[in-house]
Amino acid sequence: MKIEYNFITLVALGSFNPAIVSPDFLNTVCELNLGKPVDQSPPDIPVIRHLQFQNLKFTVEMNRLQIMETGIEDITKAMVLSIFNVYYAKLPYTPLKAVGVNINCDLLAEMETKTDALTKKVSNPTTYLDFFDTNKINVIESSLQTKADKTWMSSNYNIENVHGLTRSINVTQKKDFLNINYNYEAMVVDKHKSNLSLLVDGYEQFCDEFLNFVKYLED
Repeated sequence: MKIEYNFITLVALGSFNPAIVSPDFLNTVCELNLGKPVDQSPPDIPVIRHLQFQNLKFTVEMNRLQIMETGIEDITKAMVLSIFNVYYAKLPYTPLKAVGVNINCDLLAEMETKTDALTKKVSNPTTYLDFFDTNKINVIESSLQTKADKTWMSSNYNIENVHGLTRSINVTQKKDFLNINYNYEAMVVDKHKSNLSLLVDGYEQFCDEFLNFVKYLED
């Protein structure tokens, strides 16, 4: 099975000042050396800021920060977490509520029969109960129902307290492949700062878990 990575994002919810996040702030204050942006929103709009640096895109709103990285080949070498760590170190009093990381990719099976088997597995909640060795998950399913048949289209699986963090896995059926958004999230970090540490320090473990999940789907 082939994995094609679309992007990795870090999304933080809290209170932010978009006007602070400028090319000069990222390059000089944060010392990220990203170079000149290839695209950016007008600087005179204070409530939202978009900055695009090659494979990195920053979107800052009053209540949300997103760092997106594309062109991913090795998820363990993604920069979004290290960039967020530098940003947060420079602005440590930024009020945070939740922080999550998403791996978004497409899964392509080698042949149609394997695609059908893969679809059956990702659309079955038992797959997630067994993989995470848990007794319950929250499932939201979308399907196309006719008088004659039911066609599965997508599902979201939410699993609480996996190594102290929440998992949210969204799987969508496309024409010839499956799209997966694999998320781990630290909640209520305003009350429990240790949750943020679990997320930041556990990224390598999260990557291993994701790759093991893909292998589990192949078995």
